[in-house]
Amino acid sequence: MTESKELLSHLHVADIYRGLLTDLVVEWKFRTWVDILVVVDTEIATVPGVEFGIGSVIQLIRSTSVGCMIFRVDIALRNEEPPTVAASPGEFEPRYRGFRFDMQAGGQPVIDKYEQIWCFGFKPSNSGSASDAEIDLPSSFPASNAELAKLAQWMNDRKGGLFGTGDHHFLGASMCRNIPRLGSMRRWTNADRVPPIGTPDRIDTLRPPSPAFEPGAPGGPLDLSNSPHQGDGTPQPIQWVTWQRTPWPIAWKKRPHPVLCHPKLGPINVMPDHAHEGLCIETVDIDPAATFDFDGSGAKPEYPNAVGGGTKPMPAIIAYGSTLGDPPYNFLKGPQPARSSFPMISVYDGHLAGVGRVATDSTWHHWMDVNIADLKAADGNDWKKISRYYINLAVWLNPPGLKTHCLWYTTLISHFDYPGFEEYWPERPVIELGDVLRRHLYKIYGPCWVTERIWWELIWVRKLFPWEILRERDRLFDFGGIDPELIENLFLGNLVKATFDTADAIKKAANSGSKKVELKTTIPDEYFERELESSIKDVLERFEAHYSQTLDLLRSARK
Repeated sequence: MTESKELLSHLHVADIYRGLLTDLVVEWKFRTWVDILVVVDTEIATVPGVEFGIGSVIQLIRSTSVGCMIFRVDIALRNEEPPTVAASPGEFEPRYRGFRFDMQAGGQPVIDKYEQIWCFGFKPSNSGSASDAEIDLPSSFPASNAELAKLAQWMNDRKGGLFGTGDHHFLGASMCRNIPRLGSMRRWTNADRVPPIGTPDRIDTLRPPSPAFEPGAPGGPLDLSNSPHQGDGTPQPIQWVTWQRTPWPIAWKKRPHPVLCHPKLGPINVMPDHAHEGLCIETVDIDPAATFDFDGSGAKPEYPNAVGGGTKPMPAIIAYGSTLGDPPYNFLKGPQPARSSFPMISVYDGHLAGVGRVATDSTWHHWMDVNIADLKAADGNDWKKISRYYINLAVWLNPPGLKTHCLWYTTLISHFDYPGFEEYWPERPVIELGDVLRRHLYKIYGPCWVTERIWWELIWVRKLFPWEILRERDRLFDFGGIDPELIENLFLGNLVKATFDTADAIKKAANSGSKKVELKTTIPDEYFERELESSIKDVLERFEAHYSQTLDLLRSARK
């Protein structure tokens, strides 16, 4: 009940309805908490304000709610201590010490308590050795086969979401390099050709904070150095990759991946800069047939086939970075070539293959207090975008279902908030109802999240359109077919229609002083999907006919 009250505390809902809506969360058995386990090596601090640490990000995630999602974060420390669990750790102290991924507490696997695991690895060391032997030394606490077997089972069976990163050279490799998917989405070892800390092969993304550092400055450009310029208020620009595009009605509309989509400011196109980042791996360099076997039970595919057939889901680079050249710039660490792009952020949508999602980043310096303190203090658009990147990952990495439940519940709540409170009525055309709900959802989640919910986890997974038409989706839109937003509005409008009865029952109960609402079912998926499929059926048939005609035209044009 406590979490339900916290869920509604930030919503613009009249007090008369709060009790009934809170009870509904309980009766529908909604899971509104998202539990995240942050795993760190000893070198990485978790207290806000400590420069070489991620405490400010932990603090941000804990204080954030997105729609019906409220985040809880526990900390786990990998060190030489025996495994221990603190019942009431300090706010930024580890709950788990001597942590290993197969650790148990009360006879149950620790990681099974969490929807997500975020790994920030430092070990084996910052030695810069050309040998990878350090990675597997006992003093580096490398992830054992027993740990990896448990973690793989959690990712596959529980569909847990995983994020992990390190930095230049082999920083973070001991914890992360053998984790399925994560290990092959980023460079972790010398054998992987990791970028070094120095030499022209490093990835130095520092940006000039003033004209004095630009070529042509009187007396020559000043030196760009890791300290203080990685922590100044000038971030690096990044190049986001188009995730969705449509040519409707007269100009291309493009959107980034939901992880890089701000609800109000558009694409997230900046990151903190740093003098020696790591590298992610392009999809073409990842083996789609790779397998693992940590427990001797037989080889399992690292990248499973798509559920229901179709193209095998593989990791994708969603953002590229770039470097300035020395010369003409002047880097204290020495010359480097100007690079137009290098792979910076990679994601894997395991839900399409029936497993958990994975994400990785070129460096944990995009997350550390030393890099974000000035940006955070300025609280400008750069910080708003960068901080939303962390929040978006906390939303995107969730197992299937939780985000869909948030769509269900937010749709119902929209009847009691503006603009739905004024602009919903049963006789209104369904597409207009959908447009009202869209504006409400955009304020909370942003446009990319809304599109992802509808197309990939509701329409695609449930095959509400015939499979053959879905396979032609991108081609249809590229050739000027129906704007996908019209279909999304249709879908959203029918969600609104499906919730009219429950919303009216809540309003009547509140106005009569009743403390109970009779529900058709206590299973929200059953309620929404039954109502939705019934109300959407004949309209989908009309769209199917339109698509069939469009396909016929396209096929005849190709003859």
